[in-house]
Amino acid sequence: MAKKSNEIRLKKIPLGIFINALMDVYNSGLDYIDIVGKNNEEQDTIGIAFCEEYMSKDSEKSFDELKEKLDDIDLSDDDLNQLL
Repeated sequence: MAKKSNEIRLKKIPLGIFINALMDVYNSGLDYIDIVGKNNEEQDTIGIAFCEEYMSKDSEKSFDELKEKLDDIDLSDDDLNQLL
């Protein structure tokens, strides 16, 4: 099958970290996210971006709390190497 010209493929993304991050933001009220990534020689990186309009209407008031929660996460060097 021929590769589509607009396809972006990020390789070797650690599922555990990514799934936990997705569950955290979903449980905090996000309905949508943007996925951002970068190709690297050793391992590609992936990150999650969002804005207030991506939150469910019931959870919009907790947007600032979610931002603070994500800002307070203490990541190891290995974790930081996985994120943008």
